Amino acid sequence: MIILEPKKAFSIFLVTTLLTISIFAAGCTDIKPEPYIEDTATPTATPNATATVTPEPTEVTPTSTAVPQEYLIRITSYMFIPVGDKEINVGDTIKWRNFENSKQARYLVNENGIWEEEQYLPYMRYVSHTFNETGEYTFYLKGRDTKVLTITVV
Repeated sequence: MIILEPKKAFSIFLVTTLLTISIFAAGCTDIKPEPYIEDTATPTATPNATATVTPEPTEVTPTSTAVPQEYLIRITSYMFIPVGDKEINVGDTIKWRNFENSKQARYLVNENGIWEEEQYLPYMRYVSHTFNETGEYTFYLKGRDTKVLTITVV
């Protein structure tokens, strides 16, 4: 006869119980097969029927089929990463996040009227904006206005 320590016995009991419950739960799933749809015969036209339908012209409004995307722009060493300007679609969102190694706060500035004032970004915090209008938008970090990021929304 093997005698187990109480902790080991409880562990074995717990694992066995959880395993039994999971097997029972897996067998209780209610999966219904998809209903069978029987093909129906296509009606045929009689040779004597002569109906002519002239469709009315309709105006088609193009809609964007692109799924809105979210892009992350990292702020580190007073730079925007990835480096370079960005082109996005209407409806996309840009998120700027402060990853400064010095853990210093940064101020994100936009002069196109997105925000009423500069955005204060403490370390590891972010600000985001969804672009709903086409155009060019410029951003820079306060104190480093020569490093400009241009976002073109198409």
